[in-house]
Amino acid sequence: MSSEGYSKDHILNLLREYSEEDLDPHSGKLFSHIYATGLRELEELAREAYNMYMDKTMLNFTVYPSILKMENEIVSITKKWLHGDKEVVGNFTYGGTESIFLAVKTARDYYISKGGEKPEILLPATAHPAFYKSAHYLGIKIVQVPINRDTLKVDIEELKERISENTCMIVGSAPNYPYGVIDDIEDIGDIASDKNIWLHVDACIGGYILPFLRRLGENVPRFDFEVEAVTSISTDLHKYGYTPKGASVILYRNRVLRLYQIYINASWPGYPLVNTTVLSTRSAGPLAAAWAVLNYLGEDGYLKLARKILETKKKLLKKLPELGYMIMGEPQSSIVTFTSEDINIFLLADYMKKRGWYIQAQPGSRHLGFPPSIHLTLSPVHHRVIDEFLEELKDATEKIREMPEPPARQIAEILGGESTGLEKIDVSSIMDMLGISEGISGDMALINMLMHEMPPKMVEYLFKHVVNELFTQD
Repeated sequence: MSSEGYSKDHILNLLREYSEEDLDPHSGKLFSHIYATGLRELEELAREAYNMYMDKTMLNFTVYPSILKMENEIVSITKKWLHGDKEVVGNFTYGGTESIFLAVKTARDYYISKGGEKPEILLPATAHPAFYKSAHYLGIKIVQVPINRDTLKVDIEELKERISENTCMIVGSAPNYPYGVIDDIEDIGDIASDKNIWLHVDACIGGYILPFLRRLGENVPRFDFEVEAVTSISTDLHKYGYTPKGASVILYRNRVLRLYQIYINASWPGYPLVNTTVLSTRSAGPLAAAWAVLNYLGEDGYLKLARKILETKKKLLKKLPELGYMIMGEPQSSIVTFTSEDINIFLLADYMKKRGWYIQAQPGSRHLGFPPSIHLTLSPVHHRVIDEFLEELKDATEKIREMPEPPARQIAEILGGESTGLEKIDVSSIMDMLGISEGISGDMALINMLMHEMPPKMVEYLFKHVVNELFTQD
């Protein structure tokens, strides 16, 4: 940084240099982290709307009344698509984690208000880590429920056995992230209703795509407020709402429940602090962009985009088995996950990345019984590149069969297992050995294989310390 500052051109050139190794999110070659439509006019509209409201804060809607109007309209559209009646209420948040955090906090406080003392959350082994993070912050115990290894949905009988008087929330996914399958929300709802327990549906991925897949004739089970026992739903606009990052919605069955979410503080000499969500001061840019995108596309626009995704998915489901891959579960949304017994999919992911394609490798866990897999999040833009992708994948598959296996199992044994004292591990030496002392952006096959081989607690310990090293400033 210069004491005198840099010129605009110099700064933009620096940004271009910094991003030289970044993948292009609009290339159509990323199958994760981006939900691209390929509609240039839509992208330009979102940016213009974002810029119009970038300097307006959502902290005080009395200063910017248009913010309240847009938020209410976004929630109205969302709850309509998720079968919410006039009693359903909600708020705009800055992402799925914030929406989930609010749902967990609200369910906890509601439970305590009824005399509960030791809140627990019951969730499938495939539930998003945001629930664990929220529970960690809020002092809540997580009770994990196994999944059915054939369907990859939560095991209903196991769920029944784990319910206790301390259960303040049951979670179901629509769909889960790893495999794209929808938990049996109606069956979970019967249990929640019988026990009078809060049921949250994590539809962060599915909320803005499943309603339209159903309209296209897909067999999408009931997962939203159609199921009477559903208490709250989280759904992300920045996924299949196709809005810029930092946009989600949390919905509640009624406004009485939502009272436990809202935070007000007038116990100081300044202005009364009024927070409907976790964050206070935050740009209204994402809100305005989300409002603009929803109104630009309309229901017909979302239906057309869903049709592109469906056609792409059907082609993948046909071609992947022909290449020797096994589809995991029954993909019910816009995610396709596959694995292989004889192809190292971590080497495959690295090889494809060098060819410009990003496919997300999921390490799974040998200790937990989950195989390695490749996760593909499908976007409308993939409709125009899917044939090219499958050709590249076919070529990569043949190349990978000839490659030697990295020595992951041997390295994992050297590092030790559950019995090894984690504090004895030399993190710096491991980073040097893996070539990640300066950052993680190259080949990931060996790292992913190690994550599969090592106990989860060891993976968590190592990653915490690696991240702590990587985010160290001069």
